[in-house]
Amino acid sequence: MKSSSLVRETLNGLTSILEINKNFIYILDGNGEVGKYTCKFNRGVTEQEIEDFKTSTGLVIPGEYIEFLKITNGCDLFNHELYGGENTFYPIDQVDYLYNTVYKINGLLQIAYISGDWIVIDCKKYSSGDEKYMHVVNSAASLEDDLRCLGCNFETWFNRYIATNGKNYWSWK
Repeated sequence: MKSSSLVRETLNGLTSILEINKNFIYILDGNGEVGKYTCKFNRGVTEQEIEDFKTSTGLVIPGEYIEFLKITNGCDLFNHELYGGENTFYPIDQVDYLYNTVYKINGLLQIAYISGDWIVIDCKKYSSGDEKYMHVVNSAASLEDDLRCLGCNFETWFNRYIATNGKNYWSWK
């Protein structure tokens, strides 16, 4: 299993910002307004939970994503203090449920909901050695037919997502 320091470093950087600002992040929006945002992290998963997840899905899971889960078993990021947000990384039991009950499609793991988009890991691509296994699909579209490759792995996607303060940069033109 590949162990990625970028996932850990990105999460450490984010939590450092939160600590400095008393659990808030101040972000400039597109209208020149500064908003106050929060992040909520869950306890990390255990080795046994990871093994149970792998057994349940029968998939080879990217090491970077496993590292993320060990640090935080899902989280809510960049939620506006007053208006909330739509930036949810699912806990492992929800990812497992979605895969085994709702969307058991060709090794696709739906891991997050970000501002109207589902973030998806293609475990078949990953297990074949393809490092471009991250995908996005609009939540109103078909998970199987409307996937768009993001051209990167989990750690790169996650780092870019955090660096852009929770924006869906993949839709920028």
